[in-house]
Amino acid sequence: MQTVLPSEFKKGMVLVLDGAPHVIEELQVTGTAQTKHKIHARLRHLRTGRFLERTFTDTERVPVAEVQHRTVQYSYAQGDEYVFLDSETFEELVLTADQVGDRRVFLKENEEYKALFLDGKLLDIVLPPQVTLTITETAPPIRGGSDATWKPAVLETGLEIMVPLFLDKGERVRVDTATRKYVGKESEKK
Repeated sequence: MQTVLPSEFKKGMVLVLDGAPHVIEELQVTGTAQTKHKIHARLRHLRTGRFLERTFTDTERVPVAEVQHRTVQYSYAQGDEYVFLDSETFEELVLTADQVGDRRVFLKENEEYKALFLDGKLLDIVLPPQVTLTITETAPPIRGGSDATWKPAVLETGLEIMVPLFLDKGERVRVDTATRKYVGKESEKK
């Protein structure tokens, strides 16, 4: 198994800690020129969905999981399970609600997502930086409203965000999956 130094860590990299795969969600480096650098990582356990904070010294070697990337299509949710269809084998694959976590508000039926596989088993899905969702509930638009004034809106997946006053129900908006904030209105050109 390949190992890396913490200075080589990148967001989204899958590490093997205590025999289990963890994905790096956030990274922060501390230390000065006189003290040793430490890398603080927020990791998500890929089998349980639980988060873990861990500090690595700059000389510690950490094993990296050899994951495969494939495309899957989100089919449906049933109880505490989210069912995906492998685009290559057309096999049904399941992630638990704990594994999906609060990212469920970005999943749309029949949409394709990148997926991580380890030893042939679905480990995780990777959300795109932005997703396009339709507004299902919001106050009526105020014409002449600027981008500086906001109102609450509920999107088709149940996600609640703040949107500009000029938007109305049925309009499609782009949402940043990391910050969960409005990015822009979907262009009509598609």
